[in-house]
Amino acid sequence: MSDDQCLRRLRFWKDVVTEIYNLLQLELELQTRVSTALSVASKVTIALNLYATDSVQAATTDICNISQFAAHTAICEVTDTLYRRTDCISFSMTREHQLERQTGFMHIACLPRVQGVIDCIHVALTAPHQAAEQFRNRKGFLSLNVQLDCDHNCKILQVDAQYPGSTHDSFILHQSGVPSVFTGPNEHCGWLLGDKGQALSTWLMTSLRNLRTDGQVVYNERLTATRTIIEHTIGILKQRFHCLDRSGGVLQYLRERVSRFMVVCCMLHNLATMRVQPLEGDAAVAPVEEEEEEAHEEEEEAQEEEQDAGGQPHRRRRPHPNPAREAQHHLIAAWFT
Repeated sequence: MSDDQCLRRLRFWKDVVTEIYNLLQLELELQTRVSTALSVASKVTIALNLYATDSVQAATTDICNISQFAAHTAICEVTDTLYRRTDCISFSMTREHQLERQTGFMHIACLPRVQGVIDCIHVALTAPHQAAEQFRNRKGFLSLNVQLDCDHNCKILQVDAQYPGSTHDSFILHQSGVPSVFTGPNEHCGWLLGDKGQALSTWLMTSLRNLRTDGQVVYNERLTATRTIIEHTIGILKQRFHCLDRSGGVLQYLRERVSRFMVVCCMLHNLATMRVQPLEGDAAVAPVEEEEEEAHEEEEEAQEEEQDAGGQPHRRRRPHPNPAREAQHHLIAAWFT
C-alpha cells in the first residue's frame, strides 16, 4: 500500500506501521509454530485494519485474502501482545512531567496546577452471556463505561475499561489507580479536572453551580475551556479507531476482548500523537456525542445537596470541614478574585 492507502486503511503511515511491526515481531514469531502460519506483517496489518474500520471482512478479502477464522486469531494475538506492553500508557509524576503538564494546561485557559482531565465514555458491545442488563447504560444500549485521563497534548495517561455501562463514573474513579497517583509525595502536586459526574476532591476540581461571584464565573469558564481537551481527545480516538464508535456498529466480541481493544487503541493513539499522525485527509474531528458529555442529573442533585456555590454547608446539614471545598475556594480566591 502507498502511504495514503496506509493512512486511510490502517490510520498510520507506512513507517509507523513498520515501527509497530518491529515492536511486536519477536513475541509474535514465538507464537508461530507452523510454517503455513500468517506472517507477523500480515497479523499486524489485519489487526490495525480492524481497529481502524471495525471490519474483519475488509482484511479477509482485499488486504490479506484469508479466512475470517484466521483473521480473528491474528487480531487476538496482536491485541494480546500489545495489551501486555504496559509502558505505552503511564501517568508519570516525575517533577519534569508535572511541570510540563502544568505549563501546557496553563496555555489553554490559564487554569493553574492542572495535571490532567478525566472523563468517561461508553463503548458499545454485544450482550454478554451473563448479567447483560448490568451493561445497559442510561441511553439504553449495552456498553462498557470507560474512564480516560489525558494531558494537554491529548496523550492518554490512564484508561480503565473493565466496568459495565451502568457503573457510576465516581465508582470507577475511586476503584481505579488514579487516587493513588495523588497521594503520598504527590498529595499537593495539583489536580485533575472532572465533570459534574465526579465528586469534588482535594485532587479533582469540578465546576460550581449557583454562581454568586465574578471569581466563580471566571473559574467555571476556564475549567470548561480547559476540559475541552478531553472532548477533543475522545473525538480523535473515535475518528481514528472506528471500532470504538457506535455509529460504525457494535463490536462482535466478548466483553474482555472489547476491553482490550479499548486499551490497545489508547496505546496506538498515544503512538499516533507522538509520531504526529494526521487523521485521514486531515478531516475535522467530529464532536463527542451528547450522551457521553451529558452530566448525570442524580449526581448533580446530590452535589447540590452537599454544598452550595458559596462554599457554605447546606442549611439542612450540620456544618463540617470540607478540605476539597476549601481547596477549591482557595484556588478561586488566589487566581480569579
